[in-house]
Amino acid sequence: WMTREHGVATIPISVFYQTLIPGQRLVRLCFAKREETLREAAKKLCGI
Repeated sequence: WMTREHGVATIPISVFYQTLIPGQRLVRLCFAKREETLREAAKKLCGI
């Protein structure tokens, strides 16, 4: 949804854990990007 609708890709945090915590809804963002790309992503996320 976020990638398709807003152009910002995320990774479900659940892929990093063996045991899931019920109700936990976290995502991971990669900040190893150019400054310009991060600014653009921040603008998109603020619009959600």
